[in-house]
Amino acid sequence: MEARVYTELHRPLRAVPLLTDVLGRYDASHARELALYLSWLAVAYADANEPEAAAGTAARMLALGQSGSERTTERTRIVLDRLRAFRDVPEVAGLLAS
Repeated sequence: MEARVYTELHRPLRAVPLLTDVLGRYDASHARELALYLSWLAVAYADANEPEAAAGTAARMLALGQSGSERTTERTRIVLDRLRAFRDVPEVAGLLAS
């Protein structure tokens, strides 16, 4: 929860290490939770002006699928909207085109 708060407050230097730690404890069997945490990490990377890392993280999130969850669908929209500011970065452009 703390990492999510830092992400919402646009404090990526605090959010990224916490999210990375949390994600290290999840496996693919928790696809919905993993996708949600990846979405916050992607936004934190975008806030840190790291669009390549944000795009890679978003790609991992998208690879997990939406799992029929309204919340993951909404988070996907938020992440992709946030990445559009970096559409000139090749990794982001590729992700947005797919």
